[in-house]
Amino acid sequence: MKTIRAQARVGAVLVMLLNSPFAFSEEPATNQGLPNVVSIRQLLQVVREKSPRYAVARSQIEAAQAEVVAASVLPNPKISYGRYDQAGGQRNTQFDGPSQQNITVEVPMLLAGQRGARRESAERQVEVTEANVEAEYNRLIRETWRLFVQLLTGQQRLAVLEEADQELERMQNIITGKENAGTASRYDVMRITQEVLNLKAKLESARTDNASTAGELGVLLGFPNWKPQAEGVLKPIGIKADVDTLWSQAEQANPELESARREIIAADSGLERAKRERWPIPSLMLGTAFTDQPYGNAVFSGLSVDVPLFDRGQGGMARASAEKHAALLKRELLLSSTRQELERAVEVVASRRATLAKFERDVVAPLPTLKQMAEDAYRLGRSGLLELLDSSRSNTEIRLNHLELLTAEIQAELDAMMASGQLAAAFEDLK
Repeated sequence: MKTIRAQARVGAVLVMLLNSPFAFSEEPATNQGLPNVVSIRQLLQVVREKSPRYAVARSQIEAAQAEVVAASVLPNPKISYGRYDQAGGQRNTQFDGPSQQNITVEVPMLLAGQRGARRESAERQVEVTEANVEAEYNRLIRETWRLFVQLLTGQQRLAVLEEADQELERMQNIITGKENAGTASRYDVMRITQEVLNLKAKLESARTDNASTAGELGVLLGFPNWKPQAEGVLKPIGIKADVDTLWSQAEQANPELESARREIIAADSGLERAKRERWPIPSLMLGTAFTDQPYGNAVFSGLSVDVPLFDRGQGGMARASAEKHAALLKRELLLSSTRQELERAVEVVASRRATLAKFERDVVAPLPTLKQMAEDAYRLGRSGLLELLDSSRSNTEIRLNHLELLTAEIQAELDAMMASGQLAAAFEDLK
């Protein structure tokens, strides 16, 4: 009877679990609350507030702060206990009584300022870690923004192809009707059918690319199975392509340059710590020794200190000096490479911007007129199917090229903003 009741309870629990809304959840709990359609501002808010990747980066600051706590702790005192027992010979040759016990307390004394130097060095490392996390955050913003632009471009490319597909299907219906009426050849039908099938293959490829980009975005931010859709208008950010202005901003805001500057300060603190650590740490010793049968007690005090004959902290000083030299070289290299990257990015932005403006003026603007002229010519019998297909294909290619030029300019602007350290500020300015 008890077995039956137990089985009934297990069955009831299983039914409750199966009926639970979380029993077969398709997405992990980490994806709950994430929007399916995001603007760039919403996406960057997700990066800052919810992304596990950014949370992992920020955890480095906690680890560095723990080192400050460790550096602030005083060394522990040491307690020693010993016992002498009479093992042979005559009594009272060493001490009265059958045994003697010793208790000694040893307290290290940081008299050369080692504790303050350790804490100062650890605090400077926290500042370096904070700058490194900020640099990682900017790289994450850059990659997220790039994928968002790529996803938005892919969606608009898909819209262009779908519109072209609808146009081709409309033309296919017209030509099929003409064939039935005897005014179009079998070749015309096969040619338009081939064109439709070719475009549908491009459509499927575009859909696959979009799904891949959305999945890559979810992987980047640490959200499995999250494949958002982009919302917004694909247009240039509109930064000022001036090297001197952007460089002055980079010197103040570029997190990698700031990290290099803080590494030099941290290296100075490390060198000062190495100088302090060269001094030996004396230990104050206090103790007592007592006997029993008869009872006797003696008090002991003393001082213990290392004698720096061989190890005088040469290794620590050499390591700290090398770290400072490396930090100086790193900052010098970063200044040079960042300036070069900024000049390259600004030059590319200016070139992309000019190319896009010319393309929009000379190629995109006449497009509706050319399309209408091609359709009128075919309708009036002044041109054949091949000319009409060529016009339709050219119209689609021009629109796709326009999207590629827009994307290229935005990517160049993101490179310039990355070099100048303006990505985080641009996120705050987004509406």
